[in-house]
Amino acid sequence: MTPIAHAPTPQSGPPGRPRARPRSTTPLDDFEWIIYVRISDDREGAGLGVKRQEDDGRALHKRAGLGGRILCVLTDNDLTAYDKSGRYKPRPDYEQLCALLQERPGRRGVIAWHTDRLHRTPRELEDFIDLIEATGAPVQTVKAGVIDLSTASGRMTARVHCAVARHESEHKSERIRRKVEELAEAGSIYGGGPRPYGYNRIYDSDGPRRKILRDEINPSEAAIIRELARRALAGDTLRTLVRWLNREGITTSTGRQWSQQGLRTMLTSGRIAGLREHRRQVVAKAVWDPIITVEQHEQLRVMLGENQRPPGSRVRIHYLSGFVYCSNCVGKGVKMRVAPQHGKLKYKCLADIGGCNGRVIGLADLEELIGRLMVAKMSDPKTLRELAAREADATTATAGLVEQIEADERRLVVLKSALDDGDEDDLPEVVGSIREIRQRLRGARAEFGRLASVPKAGQDDLPELASRWPDLDLDQKQRLLRLFVSQIIIHPAVRGLARFDPGRVEVVPAGRARAQEHGA
Repeated sequence: MTPIAHAPTPQSGPPGRPRARPRSTTPLDDFEWIIYVRISDDREGAGLGVKRQEDDGRALHKRAGLGGRILCVLTDNDLTAYDKSGRYKPRPDYEQLCALLQERPGRRGVIAWHTDRLHRTPRELEDFIDLIEATGAPVQTVKAGVIDLSTASGRMTARVHCAVARHESEHKSERIRRKVEELAEAGSIYGGGPRPYGYNRIYDSDGPRRKILRDEINPSEAAIIRELARRALAGDTLRTLVRWLNREGITTSTGRQWSQQGLRTMLTSGRIAGLREHRRQVVAKAVWDPIITVEQHEQLRVMLGENQRPPGSRVRIHYLSGFVYCSNCVGKGVKMRVAPQHGKLKYKCLADIGGCNGRVIGLADLEELIGRLMVAKMSDPKTLRELAAREADATTATAGLVEQIEADERRLVVLKSALDDGDEDDLPEVVGSIREIRQRLRGARAEFGRLASVPKAGQDDLPELASRWPDLDLDQKQRLLRLFVSQIIIHPAVRGLARFDPGRVEVVPAGRARAQEHGA
């Protein structure tokens, strides 16, 4: 049997490298070659690119008289070597290749179409060089010839090939990024992904690599989006809207049930307002038609841009929760909590959350009282006229808040850029300005949420809702409660009176608040 001759390898490598395995001659019949093929972007979708690499590898094995046998062909198809951030992406068959070389050191070799099929980053190449030195595996390529990684010249050649491949890849990425920015600035469609909800996607052909021609409004889905926007601006929570969508069997464009995060993303996107976004910033008017107005988009973005409930906060299961205060502690902002007492649920001013522990009122009795008040107000024509006038003022106020919020957000972008590139002496002042603007934004968003969460006059048939008050869900009741009520303040009980006393309950109208402390 004719042996395969390997280039001599020193017994020890440079500092920091593993001790090289001594090279030996291996009988042809016992030597195994592994063909590794990879293509980053299989545009044909049929694996033809990797099949051509395999055919060329088999032809090289026969033409060059490498001997031995081909153990297997390992394929990473339509899989880039690293992601957009430069981190390695898992390549299952490449990892298997490394494992197979370690299984039989000196008895297996690698055939690849080119060195850039094996590695595209210098860091990965160095790991591969260490592996080859440790296993003594020869590397043959169709385009670059024999790469003898056991010699300084061979390693230099491999590093040059790798540097050129990395340069080509990075240069291509730069061109793609610039093309994406250019299309965004023109308001055009770029990329694929799932069909956007509310639109039908028109393609130039069938197949996985078809080109998008345009997006056209889907009438039925657009109607649902408009209803969702109307209800969100009227104060319905994302939880209520998601529950409604899933209860009605309305699915996303991919056929899945809706989630709160998915709905938030859709409602706050510029797409449904006919705006082109790039890196979460509106950069142009889009080429497709809008479903909602730009004004609605701006209000939804401000209203839903942050979590509606801070992490770790309590989930409400009673519609009066968050409105009920003890007259002793209203000035401190301490809200009464629901807790059991003598087998019944009560609102209590609990000491463990900063309350006085001196005020208690029955939950069922309080809900019944406030329910009667709500039904009366929602059925009173005079109250509804006053509400319409108040909401007109609120609409003007929300428009001003949107302008303020957008101006502060633009200032933040400028200040963050200055933070990255500015003079060190200016950093404390820049950081202080950022904190001040963020605090102002939190206040403006909270005020916007308060104003925008109120149902607009005419959007709901309040008398009709009043007739169904007992059957409304928690979110609907809380939304309507905010329409008329700011706070519910509980005063001390009359000594010796065992029954529920409505006179203890003070209802503060919406738009006002009792900040001062009340005597017991």
